[in-house]
Amino acid sequence: MDIKLNRAQYETLMRLVYLGNWVVNGFRDKDKDPDTDAMENFIYAKARDFGLGDRITYDEEADAHFPTEGQESEWIADLDDYKNDLFWDELMYRLADRDLVARFGEANVEAMPPEERKRMEDELADQYYKEFEKSGLDRLQLVRPS
Repeated sequence: MDIKLNRAQYETLMRLVYLGNWVVNGFRDKDKDPDTDAMENFIYAKARDFGLGDRITYDEEADAHFPTEGQESEWIADLDDYKNDLFWDELMYRLADRDLVARFGEANVEAMPPEERKRMEDELADQYYKEFEKSGLDRLQLVRPS
């Protein structure tokens, strides 16, 4: 299969590959997915063909292509927005799930019709959303048993 891209499309592809590989491998110190690393390197290796060679560097020791520091900084901004949104969303829904289990018991929550469980989860998450929107983490406290 042949895919033809213009410069702008290729630029978007580089960004998407960077972000995708970061999501897959960003928190892994070892056991990184070699396929996504290889795809990222493959895409970056073609940057010069699209007049974007100034955004990619080649590391001979690693035998791999990487975004320049300036290019990576641009893409990191997208990643930071994503991580921030993900943090709040995960926090709200994990607390909502915890509250559902505390209120009804795990077996009862698992037995709920999916639509009902989702509705109740969304209502609880919405309450957390409003609280976090107003106060951030200021009023969130960990209560330790005495």
